[in-house]
Amino acid sequence: MYESVKFIKLTRVEGYGEIVVNLHHIVKMKTRYPDTGKGAIIWLANCVGITTTMYEVEESLDEIMQYLSVKNK
Repeated sequence: MYESVKFIKLTRVEGYGEIVVNLHHIVKMKTRYPDTGKGAIIWLANCVGITTTMYEVEESLDEIMQYLSVKNK
């Protein structure tokens, strides 16, 4: 059985620290550097859901996608 995780910790680029992200708030994602596949840009909905905030993170898009379906042992 597979169960998705709800929160992950991501590292913001350029030393802006870490953020804890609720995966249900991710609106859009794309690769930060398409040539190398490194880093990701994510857009998160705020609690009201009307506006979004963009974050640039060091984790790759593939790493974030792995959290969307994690095997429940």
